[in-house]
Amino acid sequence: SDRGNSYVVELPDEERVAWIWMLLLAFAVPELGTLFRSVRICFFKSWRRPPFLDFALVFLMETFHAAGTGLLVFAIMPEMDVVKGAMLTNSLCLVPGVLGMLSRTNKEGQRFVKVLVDLGAIVAQCTGLVVWPLLQPGNATLWTIPVAVLCISCGWWENYVNKQSPIGFIKTLGRVKERLKRTRYFTYMFISVWKIIVMFTMMLLVVLFKYGNVSHLFNLLPKALSEHQITVSEVKILGTNTPVDLLSELNPTGDTEFENSAHKFALYTCMVQVFAAYICYIFGKFACKIMIQGFSYAFPVSLTVPVTISLVIAACGLRKDDPCYFGSFMPHYIFFESPPLDLLNQFVFQQHAWIWLLWLLSQTWITLHIWTPKCERLATTEKLFVTPMYQGLLIDQSMAMNRRRDDEADVKTEDLTELEKGVDEYYETISIHTDASGSTPGKSVKSSDYITRIYACCTMWHETKEEMMEMLKSILRMDEDQCARRVAQKYLRVVDPDY
Repeated sequence: SDRGNSYVVELPDEERVAWIWMLLLAFAVPELGTLFRSVRICFFKSWRRPPFLDFALVFLMETFHAAGTGLLVFAIMPEMDVVKGAMLTNSLCLVPGVLGMLSRTNKEGQRFVKVLVDLGAIVAQCTGLVVWPLLQPGNATLWTIPVAVLCISCGWWENYVNKQSPIGFIKTLGRVKERLKRTRYFTYMFISVWKIIVMFTMMLLVVLFKYGNVSHLFNLLPKALSEHQITVSEVKILGTNTPVDLLSELNPTGDTEFENSAHKFALYTCMVQVFAAYICYIFGKFACKIMIQGFSYAFPVSLTVPVTISLVIAACGLRKDDPCYFGSFMPHYIFFESPPLDLLNQFVFQQHAWIWLLWLLSQTWITLHIWTPKCERLATTEKLFVTPMYQGLLIDQSMAMNRRRDDEADVKTEDLTELEKGVDEYYETISIHTDASGSTPGKSVKSSDYITRIYACCTMWHETKEEMMEMLKSILRMDEDQCARRVAQKYLRVVDPDY
């Protein structure tokens, strides 16, 4: 103001309650999508019940994942500034990194070098467990970061185990992974609901430990979603710092005003987040289906956190210079918790923010598979992603680590001979095929069996001469194309994905 004063806002409990419920809603929407998809698949298609131990393993891992997410968003993130919070999301790959290293087989090229890089990535991820707690020893809440990070990373275990691993435990997990491909939707029909319950429970527990009771979460909810008053107090700055930097240097002048709250802003923000995450998932899946994954999927996913941090730092700088800069589309009393230091080099070196680059590089290595897709065109969702949907609050990490690493079996040239059998030969030995398939299901499946076969059949009934000629022309064109592909495959040993 003209007198050199400024204003501070003390947010009422109604504001806090609204944002807490919106976080729960943003998490629950994708899980409800998983529930709907699972029920639809189980109702209209075939399904299989999983063994108890398989279900128990998924139940345990998904419980850890939901509990860790709740601990992160309800307890840890409110204690950090926005830049550190964004940086922390790059250190959620510890369990996938360890499992990926243990799943490497002797058949891989340069295995020793890859294991060394894996170890470096794991060490970098481990630093994310302790960096922020050590820098702020007085904040006991930050010591829950190791628990949250480990629990969240358990949610992507399935994508990083391999039944070909030389380690028995990993091999067992790999066999569970193979069985889950047939029992997933029945399993997640219950897991999706359970994850919402776990997230809701974590919300209650965190609020209970912080504020001593949880009744206001329910009592104040109607008022939180309706118009209420915000108290604005005028203060005089005694020192050189701004009110956000050091509240102890503020001297209240006694002037107090009341401002109507933007009670729908939390809901609108939640809706934007929900739709943005869904659009990200849909367009990401579309990019994988039409095989433009490198530039249109892997590149944006890898740049999500760096771009977010850059934009947030710029926004905090603009807000610091002009507290009303974003007032045209968001309330004046709501903004991110800005980094505590003014200069960028102070934040990078004194707060050790440079270590975030190690987390980013290690996550890029652990999720390197998204740069080298192997799926066929228009692959199904089950071939592209491990779980049916995505994680709404950590969409970029979910898109990277939920994308299958082994989304298609490579077709080998020696398997192509199996495709050279004619239709007549197959039907002459149909009893043999039937008996073999009935006795040892799944054991005789070859990589070439994943190639789609199309059998054309046509009938003519009251067709004219012109219609018959057009049909014969189509048959000859298809025969010419089929002959060229068959010759290339049979004599040149060319693997044609369309034949």
